[in-house]
Amino acid sequence: MGESLISDRLVPFRWLAAWTDPALLRLFSNGPINCFLFDRLASARGIVDAARAKGMETMEWAALGAAPFDQVKWNISAPQVAITGLVWPQLKPPARGDADAGPTGAPWIDSNTWVKRLAAARAPRRAIWLGFERPKDDATPAAAAYTTAIADSAAAGARWMVILDDKRQEGVATGDPEALRTWDAIIAALRFFQTHRSWNAWPRSGPVGVMSDFAGNNEFMGQEFLNLAARRKLLYRVLSRSDGNPSLEGLLAVLYLDREPPTAALQSRLLAFARSGGLVIVPRAVAASFGGGRPISCPVAGYEWRPLGQGAIAAATLDRDDPYFLAADVHNLIRRRSDPFTLFNAASLWEHYSVAPDGRAAVLQLVGFASRPYGSVSVAMAHSWRSATLYVIGSVLPTHLQPALVEGRLELHLPPFSNYAALEFHS
Repeated sequence: MGESLISDRLVPFRWLAAWTDPALLRLFSNGPINCFLFDRLASARGIVDAARAKGMETMEWAALGAAPFDQVKWNISAPQVAITGLVWPQLKPPARGDADAGPTGAPWIDSNTWVKRLAAARAPRRAIWLGFERPKDDATPAAAAYTTAIADSAAAGARWMVILDDKRQEGVATGDPEALRTWDAIIAALRFFQTHRSWNAWPRSGPVGVMSDFAGNNEFMGQEFLNLAARRKLLYRVLSRSDGNPSLEGLLAVLYLDREPPTAALQSRLLAFARSGGLVIVPRAVAASFGGGRPISCPVAGYEWRPLGQGAIAAATLDRDDPYFLAADVHNLIRRRSDPFTLFNAASLWEHYSVAPDGRAAVLQLVGFASRPYGSVSVAMAHSWRSATLYVIGSVLPTHLQPALVEGRLELHLPPFSNYAALEFHS
């Protein structure tokens, strides 16, 4: 099953308490925003009535059931799940002159991708709405920062419940030219993703499935692995252990994260997956129960490579408590040549890859977090697609790209773009 939604018609905006004039509804004329979230409907009755007269949806914040991720009620029947308390998507602000970095020295990126991916696994076919605001002590964000915030949510298949920073709230209401340019950028980005919302119905794709219950003792490792895997450009699918029968179709490997053993039925499916040519990666705590043949040399230290049928079990011989290094291990175990794409000059770009149900089309969405344009990004393709079309926010027409043969592989050389680009492929 893909991550498609029952309905993605609503584009939400958090109405600002300081906006008391119904005339401000003119800002939304002919735009994609069609749902207003009010702190209290009763306190904004004039605006609420005017919005409804224009065919807009209006909702009271308390009725939305919005909550932090660890407090979300996943089993309610609402058409959307609203998750709050999330990070503003960005390169982490500089400290002492340099961007904060992880163990590799690459700039650290705050993103909500993992939240949406895991939420979709827990609440399939429900719209995911994400709530976050610019930290009050941060500098006023540029217009491009809003584009990144929208793209980080939309490329993952979610909606950001748009809210303006304090300066823009006043500036947009009073007609300040700079604030209105930012508003135009917000509307352009929202319109772009609404135009291409069909991509959300295409299942997320990647070579590895990440299996866990993502709760209790497994919460930290599971959630941080998803976050850090995206940072390493390791494309994955979330497999909920509580599902009992998750689809393994199309995967090259499955990472079983939890230290509790799977049910007999689930373990049988994982072993069958290995016998048919897949790789099953398991932690040391459950390694003995997965068996496999006599270990042979493993390409990654800290693991036994046990052949099984046409595939193998990669069993950890050490306890991995750091999800960053576990993500590196997994990427090395499946061998990077298994990646459907390799990006060059793209350190601060995140990838989102989806394949149409019939396998004849795909889209690779690239979300940029740097403040400067991307001028020399190349994409090496593992698959020979018949055509590749580039879409960027704000462009009237897409760009058709021709691949170049570089050292025996097909590469696309992307023209300069700012915060976001999407490559749509057809066979």
